[in-house]
Amino acid sequence: MKIAQVESFHIVADREVHAAAGAVGRRQAGTEPGVRALDYNTGRHLCAYPTIDQTLLVRLTSDDGLEGWGEAHSPPVPGVAKAVIADLFAPLLLGQDPLAIEVLWDHLYASMRLRGHGSGFMLEALAAIDIALWDLVGKALGQPVYQLLGGPFRTRIPCYTGLPGETVEERVANAKQYVAMGFTAMKTGTALGDTSGALAEVGAVVEAVEGQATVLVDAHGAYDARTAIPAGRELERMGVGWLEDPLPPEDLDGYAALCDALDMPIASGETECTRWQFNEKLRRGGADIILPDICRAGGISEGRKIAQVADLFNVPWCAHVSMGSAIHVAAALHLAAATPNFLICEYRGPLRPNPLGDVLLQEPIHYADGHLQVPPGPGLGITFDDDALAARSLDLYTPVG
Repeated sequence: MKIAQVESFHIVADREVHAAAGAVGRRQAGTEPGVRALDYNTGRHLCAYPTIDQTLLVRLTSDDGLEGWGEAHSPPVPGVAKAVIADLFAPLLLGQDPLAIEVLWDHLYASMRLRGHGSGFMLEALAAIDIALWDLVGKALGQPVYQLLGGPFRTRIPCYTGLPGETVEERVANAKQYVAMGFTAMKTGTALGDTSGALAEVGAVVEAVEGQATVLVDAHGAYDARTAIPAGRELERMGVGWLEDPLPPEDLDGYAALCDALDMPIASGETECTRWQFNEKLRRGGADIILPDICRAGGISEGRKIAQVADLFNVPWCAHVSMGSAIHVAAALHLAAATPNFLICEYRGPLRPNPLGDVLLQEPIHYADGHLQVPPGPGLGITFDDDALAARSLDLYTPVG
């Protein structure tokens, strides 16, 4: 079996601008409809998002007609990963044995090592190829990915969801609805800018679900070394489950000091892409929980190594899955099943459904009682609805065969 074709598809879905996890965004002026950015008011820690849901899917096809699917986490500029895959990775992959996943990962990563491209867009593109290889090999061998990774520690994966809502009243109401749906953990955010008011709003959500669910808080980099510790102590007093990304990601010393100062776990890691980056953060004591994004952090292969590095430090990992397609969810679930130090998976719940999620599949990924079921079929265990995928693709998409 050889790799015969490497394709990528830019898929999109229109949506309204939502306040994800309670963070309030604003639309930037002067940009075209559909690609306007959200600018979180966090001083220097800015983050741009499009006002459409979009990602880049990759399909590898073997010379015997099997196909494997992957995804590059690319909410803003999927064209970058698309170019990396077409111009750099495809020529290195064609004619290769897809069973040699580890060898191919290392060759692709090394292809730009001397030029300093060991993170960011490069690793997002590599993640897509890696996930597609695991999916293809699983189908070739008739086994789910979690079996190829050594077998499952669990197949029901605990999950939490982000709380939508423009006001604290909406978030409180949504939190109560999620409790009724079986969620025992949910995430809100600090309304960026007025951090004192934001803490009071977090307290209202915590009080609304006290004794029924744990509230997690994503700070989106809103704090600095001066403000993070007192804010963290107040959240700790409320009983918040973790404080996520309170500082800019480069401030490793600040993260270590914050972990030292607080009993409440400090969670971070969606910005790190490799085992080396996570090792440095953990070696310096800069995280109590890590949050790698499987479609950004080099795919399933590198994700497993990141989980193993975290295990050396007795640190659990959680799957960061805030944006992306059903592939993103499925890949995270398979890795979660096969690693001992997994804690919980992020999931866009039914009050803010993923427009590129179950709608693309012939069979949805099953949710019940605060858990997601790992898809049990070969490979990633999911099958696209070709019509649904074609309707959302900006590239020419045709099913294989």
